[in-house]
Amino acid sequence: MAANQRQDRQAQSASNNIKSAQHFTRASVTGWQQLKWRREQEREWEGHLRSLQQCIGELIIKNQWLRTPLPSTTNHRHTEADNE
Repeated sequence: MAANQRQDRQAQSASNNIKSAQHFTRASVTGWQQLKWRREQEREWEGHLRSLQQCIGELIIKNQWLRTPLPSTTNHRHTEADNE
């Protein structure tokens, strides 16, 4: 009888250890999947950021170009100022 109880306790202990290991493994896999997903999201957002930075740079250049006076306009203004 004592031997049977000891075997039952050992079997129960082994079962608990297996369940704990399975839970830990599932938790590890889930954690790894979440980390992988976060890294993918980060890479995606970095791509969006680079794209936005490029667009902003292009807009700044275009804005500077549009603010630059045309040579004929500049010469015309100087001529008017000289005539006054």
